[in-house]
Amino acid sequence: MIVWRKGVDKTLLEPEFLADIEALLGGSPHTWLVTSGHRGIAEQAELWRIYQAGGPKAAPAGKSAHNYGLAIDVVPDGDTGRPGIQPDWSGSSHAWKWLGDAVDAHPRLRHGRHFGDSPHIERLNFMQYRNWTRAQGGSSVA
Repeated sequence: MIVWRKGVDKTLLEPEFLADIEALLGGSPHTWLVTSGHRGIAEQAELWRIYQAGGPKAAPAGKSAHNYGLAIDVVPDGDTGRPGIQPDWSGSSHAWKWLGDAVDAHPRLRHGRHFGDSPHIERLNFMQYRNWTRAQGGSSVA
């Protein structure tokens, strides 16, 4: 099951990437919370600034697949017996292993565990797809 955090607009994701994510996570034996999707350049620049100051991993603005609607961040539900999502940030549970293996087996996806960011899933070779446009000719970068 997939739960989209309030404020994560899946319509801002590239359609084939979204379909791949929904098929992958929707077929998972685990419940996943999507915590982040498309990010604007200003938001990414702020995350980069925080990372440079010792915060969580982030790419520079314009260099993140999030800026192009080609990445999401997820966390599994760590306690399905309790109401709501109980995020498991351990990175070591069965759900995390399942995610890494499933993403690695997918022909169009890349898992962040290969660069120290386990919650991250992106379109393989995303820079080749960064110029996709939404219906009506809108830009993928906001």
